[in-house]
Amino acid sequence: MKLPITIAIVLAAHAASAQVRHVPPGDVEAGKPLELVAEAGASTPTLAAHVRAKGESAYKTIELVRKDNAHWVAVVPAEEVAPPGLDYYLTAGDQPVFAAPEWPHSMTVRASAEDERRGRDLMRAGNRKSRVGAMGEWVTYGRRDYAGTRIDDSYFRFDGDFSYRLLVYPLEEIRVGGTYMYGHTLAGPDEMCSTTGPCQSKAGVKDGWFELGLAAIEGIRLDARLIAMATTTGFNIGGRGELRVGDRYASHVAVGAEYLADVGASGFFRLGWGTVPNWPMAATVEVTNLPASYQDTGVRLYYDLGHEVAPGVRMGVRVGYAARTQSVAGFTGGAGAAVEF
Repeated sequence: MKLPITIAIVLAAHAASAQVRHVPPGDVEAGKPLELVAEAGASTPTLAAHVRAKGESAYKTIELVRKDNAHWVAVVPAEEVAPPGLDYYLTAGDQPVFAAPEWPHSMTVRASAEDERRGRDLMRAGNRKSRVGAMGEWVTYGRRDYAGTRIDDSYFRFDGDFSYRLLVYPLEEIRVGGTYMYGHTLAGPDEMCSTTGPCQSKAGVKDGWFELGLAAIEGIRLDARLIAMATTTGFNIGGRGELRVGDRYASHVAVGAEYLADVGASGFFRLGWGTVPNWPMAATVEVTNLPASYQDTGVRLYYDLGHEVAPGVRMGVRVGYAARTQSVAGFTGGAGAAVEF
């Protein structure tokens, strides 16, 4: 007596599946090759894995190859292993031996730790990787009288830059830019002025710089800058470094220093907070002898307030106080803008 065709097919499928043993992978990470291993005898018909990304309808067939005497393996390429997951089933010959095309086995693919971090960074940046920024400020330490001469101690500084978020950790960002500084201050000890007393001198710098934003640990970043300068006395080099914990446009703590060869040096501490949405604020204490390296050390206290006036467009203002002595002080003020895209 012949069995009905449908019963024969079911029995054949059961017999094939009985010869094949497969345990699904327990943990699947995006961007890494995925091995689907089956245990089967040598007489088992050709084994194949049929794989598709979640949400797709068509399967891709990958034939299993011998791994050893009892095991066979199909390798899903790394570029096809991506969130949210994969569906698959196995066949021996034409018969399903694990899951089925209508009822595939589903696996969740988790993003790698680096991909998850990159996603968070991009979300904070609004999926924008490029930034163009500019900042100008006026700093005056006041005017002092020396032997009947009024000496102006002030300078103007302008910084412009372009940055790009690479997000190839630990390298987060690269920046290139330039600085122009020009001011007047008390003449240096080597300058000949007059026999009646000190005089005023010009000071300043034009420079170009390159900066790396490094963050081996998420939320802790080091900005390291190399500066090539043209000063009033010739060409020289300088540098700047900033260590920051937190988001530059939100709550953070930062400490850093800048060295500009003949022009001077500074060190600073900054506390920023983002308690008001889209209105980041920061307060900074800076110790510096700018705009001339021979000048007495002064202290600057200034407050920054920013606002995102449109998606990716930020404006900011700065106000503060600068002093070299207890009796003479002046005003710090500035404004800046940045566009991200």
